[in-house]
Amino acid sequence: MALFDKASQIVQSVGENVAGVGNALVTATIDQKELAGLKIQLDTVAKSLDVYYAQIGKRYAAYIKECRTEAFDVNDIFEQMQPALEQKANIEAKIAEKEQAIKNAEAERVKQKAKDEYDKTRSRLETALTMDIITVEEYQQKLEAARKKYDHFEILRKIDMQYKMQIITKEEYEEKKKAVLET
Repeated sequence: MALFDKASQIVQSVGENVAGVGNALVTATIDQKELAGLKIQLDTVAKSLDVYYAQIGKRYAAYIKECRTEAFDVNDIFEQMQPALEQKANIEAKIAEKEQAIKNAEAERVKQKAKDEYDKTRSRLETALTMDIITVEEYQQKLEAARKKYDHFEILRKIDMQYKMQIITKEEYEEKKKAVLET
């Protein structure tokens, strides 16, 4: 009966994790759509500013052509540009916030995945221990190895990315990974 209860707990845990991942994906998709919309808005504002910049350029070309001696003045154009410049700054700030939120969500998703892997390993080890498949010492050793992998998941993820990007060789990859897991 204890084995059945344990299996029920594992199934429930997996279901909760799948629901959590599903919610994270929906949130990420919404954030991506909002970011795309903001970038379109930024592009539109930038194009409207191009008209003002062209006016400044034309005025400067006329100023040089006529060899004027008074100061070059475009304050009237800058005043007209001000709302668009403020709007551009606001959109850029929103884009930066949204990109940071997406980055944070991705980091949280990766961290949750690492935790799920640790929990799954711990659960398998507990089951093996209760069924007398492994000893308490083996359980503790393997759980400690899984814990180190979870504790250093960010470093290990970066090492994996270095290898996938062919920045390091297979040997360097193995050495770095071993060094992290032995600390």
